[in-house]
Amino acid sequence: MDDSLCEMFRGQFVEANSFDTLISDDADVLKPDGSVLLKYRLGVVPLNTVDEVRPFFRKAAKPTDNRGIAAGIIRNKEDVAHAIGSQSSTRYKARTKSGYISNVTRARVVNSSVIGYMENDKGRHPYCRLTAFNLNHPTMFRAVLPFIRTVDAHFKTTMPERYAAQHSVVEQTHEDFHISGTSFTTVTVNKNFRTAVHKDEGDLRAGFGVMSVLRRGTYEGCFLCFPKYRVAVDMKSGAVLLADVHEWHGNTPLVGTDGNYERISLVFYYREKMRECGSATEELERIKMARGAIKR
Repeated sequence: MDDSLCEMFRGQFVEANSFDTLISDDADVLKPDGSVLLKYRLGVVPLNTVDEVRPFFRKAAKPTDNRGIAAGIIRNKEDVAHAIGSQSSTRYKARTKSGYISNVTRARVVNSSVIGYMENDKGRHPYCRLTAFNLNHPTMFRAVLPFIRTVDAHFKTTMPERYAAQHSVVEQTHEDFHISGTSFTTVTVNKNFRTAVHKDEGDLRAGFGVMSVLRRGTYEGCFLCFPKYRVAVDMKSGAVLLADVHEWHGNTPLVGTDGNYERISLVFYYREKMRECGSATEELERIKMARGAIKR
C-alpha cells in the first residue's frame, strides 16, 4: 500500500479485510527492499512461566486517557469541548463541571500502562523516574524480571545486529535507569486493548520492536496488522514477535464474551532519552528542585 494511503488510516481501526496473509506459525517477513518487517516465533516463553507472571502484568494494566492516536477515534463527543491535532477526533480538551476548558489533552480511555523506567519529559516530570508500578509494587516487578530477560535473550539471538545497537545505548545509560540484565528500559502493558493504526514513538530507532502476548479464555481476532504490507500476526501465549514498529500497525477487532477472555500484550523497548538520565541520587535532587519550584 502506498505511504500516503497508509497515512489516511492514522487513528482508524483496521478490519479483517486489511490483510491477505495471516501469520500463525514461525515466520520471517521481509519488505520488498529486503529489510525485516517481522520475525515471529512460537514457544519462546514456557506456558507455566506465562501463568506465573500473568497476575502481575494484569495488575499493571490500568485505565488511561494518554495513549493518543493508538487509542483511536473518539466516538462519543458529548464531553469533547475542543479537538486537538491533525486527526481532530483522537485527542481532545474536556469541558469541566464548572464550564471552562481544561488545558490537558486526552484520548479514549484504554487499559494500558508502563513498567520499568521513564525519562525526563521536560514538562510535568522534569526528571527520570521509576514508573508507578515499580514504585508501588517492587516485589511484583522482581517477579516478572525472569520473563523479561527470557524475551531479551530471544531478541539477542534472533536479531543480533539490532540488539547490539540497542544494548550499546544501554551501556551508556546509568544502571539505575534500565531493566537489569536486558536491553530494555520500559515495558508497555496493555489489557484487551485493540490499538488503532499508529507508529510507535519515543523508542530507540536503532533498536527494534519486541512484543509478546499472554492469552486466557476464548476470543477471536485482535491480530496485529501491518496494512501497508497486508500482513497480520495471530499472537499466541509465550510467543515473541520482533517487528518494525515504525511502520503503520494496529489490531483487528477483538471478538469474545466479556469476562470470558483476557489478552495482555507486552511491548518491550528502550526509551530514546533514557541515556540522558543521571543516577537515582541525581534524579532525586531534580525531583526536590521541581517540587520546590512548584511550592514557590
